[in-house]
Amino acid sequence: MMIHDLGELIKRQAERHQMQVVDERFLDIDKHQLRLLCTSALQTVEMDILRHPEIEHHFIAVHATFRWKGRLIQGISYADVLALKPDALINVVNDVQTIFENNRRNPKWDDSTVPTTQETLDWMLEEEFVTGILAEVMNVPMFIIARRHTPGNLADLFFTDKKRIYLSYPITAVQDEQPEMLDQIQGPILSRLEELFVVFNPLTIEDMPLAEKGTMVSTDDLPQNISQITDRAIDQIKKRTVERDYQFIDQSDAVVVFYLTEKLSPGVISEVLYAHRNQKPVFMVFSGKRSPFLEVPTTEIHNTPEALMESVVRFAQK
Repeated sequence: MMIHDLGELIKRQAERHQMQVVDERFLDIDKHQLRLLCTSALQTVEMDILRHPEIEHHFIAVHATFRWKGRLIQGISYADVLALKPDALINVVNDVQTIFENNRRNPKWDDSTVPTTQETLDWMLEEEFVTGILAEVMNVPMFIIARRHTPGNLADLFFTDKKRIYLSYPITAVQDEQPEMLDQIQGPILSRLEELFVVFNPLTIEDMPLAEKGTMVSTDDLPQNISQITDRAIDQIKKRTVERDYQFIDQSDAVVVFYLTEKLSPGVISEVLYAHRNQKPVFMVFSGKRSPFLEVPTTEIHNTPEALMESVVRFAQK
């Protein structure tokens, strides 16, 4: 496996051509020159691929878009992507606050120019949208991958034939009333599932605490206009949380549900119904009183986690 950081390669091309470039103002370069640098950098990637036929997998790290000083800048052109003939495109997502804090630590931004939470959210949507369009017109798969996805399990997505599952559980109820159950799910249960499947876990993205607090949690003293989250941003975080979990289901072969509480979980019920509508099998453990409204959209319901695990092992081996 070889990883190519296109940003670093573009900077090397600028140095090679003796271009005077200041890192903090790199995106101020004329758009035509930037495009030429990007194309030149991608040519070096193609040469690396030809020079190393023994390497089967090459990963190219690049942004689809950039937001800079009120402008939306193309990160990579369709023509350049087409020339590479990728087998798949990946959109890596992270917590909104983490992205904001990474930008704030970057010397090219200061408190007056660093993208706000809303601008960060808009840029994340643009990245995903453009990546999805590129994948669609090239007829290749596109995966949404959390930045905190377990590296070894992520490798299974590309290097094995493991099936993919979405792990569903009532996060809020478990966090508040059964923290030991959350530890169990996030610990030995998740580890066992990752041995069997590529697992998309909703808690690899934790944006909801930010929406619930309505303000940035930071060790630094943030200006008021930056620390406060607007109502629009809060609404967008909530909608994106729902949509992203549905996207994880879309790219899965099945949904595995640990519903070990009597409390109603609108999130779990919605995910079960969404999976059912989209022809995904649903395997569930539920120890409460059965209802046909829960039984109908599920493929199997078990009384104990042990029985559920036996069932998903069989599914993994099919």
